Amino acid sequence: MIRVALDAMGGDLGPRIAFDGAVEILSRHQDVIITVYYSPISDLVLPSYHERLFLVACDDVVSGDEEIVLSLFRRRNSTLYQSLSALSQNTAEVVVTLGNTGAMVALARHILGVLRPKLYPALIRELYSNPLRCLVDLGANVHCPPSMLVGFAELGASYVEALGREAPKVGLLNVGVESTKGSVVIKETDRLLSSALWPPYYGYAEGTELFEGDKNVIVCDGMVGNAVLKASEGLLSFLMGRFKSSSTDNSLFEAFYQDERRHGACLVGVRGNLVKGHGCSDFPAMVGAIEYGIDIARADLCSAIEARLCNKPSGQDSEEMK
Repeated sequence: MIRVALDAMGGDLGPRIAFDGAVEILSRHQDVIITVYYSPISDLVLPSYHERLFLVACDDVVSGDEEIVLSLFRRRNSTLYQSLSALSQNTAEVVVTLGNTGAMVALARHILGVLRPKLYPALIRELYSNPLRCLVDLGANVHCPPSMLVGFAELGASYVEALGREAPKVGLLNVGVESTKGSVVIKETDRLLSSALWPPYYGYAEGTELFEGDKNVIVCDGMVGNAVLKASEGLLSFLMGRFKSSSTDNSLFEAFYQDERRHGACLVGVRGNLVKGHGCSDFPAMVGAIEYGIDIARADLCSAIEARLCNKPSGQDSEEMK
């Protein structure tokens, strides 16, 4: 059985989306158990009884605009803390949340721990699922030195190997492919990746290579990745809206939107499987985020990434950590 810990309180549309999504998932998957962590509110109508759906009431919620302060780690009865604790206690295989990204990353590091010292967790988003192509990082880390970006490349490569079962081809997002372009951080990261035995590094990638080309792991800092992702999704939504209001056939856009988009991102680098969905997720997006969590739980993604990091070719650790 796949046990999902679902934080119901992070989304903009309230916990009803999480409840409805959980019930839908249970109707599709007979080998899934979902525990929903929620905070009781006056107008909340709980779902009817289901033998594989469990509800845990919590008296605290981490809101989307809260800063990461020391008191966050003492709020053990928040829905986010409780769902992550279930993962750490092996009563769940995956956590799915729509909540505060910074709080999720901080609490995941605190409660679960990291896979390797000096390896910073990162958010990965699949741009395509077949063939697999992903972008890392999406906002878990904003200020990134070269050693951190090298870690992102390793995490992205491990992800592609575990879920795509194909050879990773890493590219470093830059303003151009010429060796003279880029910041000091980007140039040093390029040097480190070029001298590493693993992962396979294919040089700089321009923005046009996000959706096509040979590279299937695109590395950048969280500020750039978040902006790129939201701009791409905004453009897709804009085009969908324009095509729907016209008589033009929009079947191609609908197919891409429904079949190729993964709902949410995966936090990798911590000792557990986590999916972070959009705060504005509607019912289909909520269902998609839970489906994503089930996929990575079935693959035991965390263990697969840890095993790959432990068995990478030697000779690069001391260099990349400078």
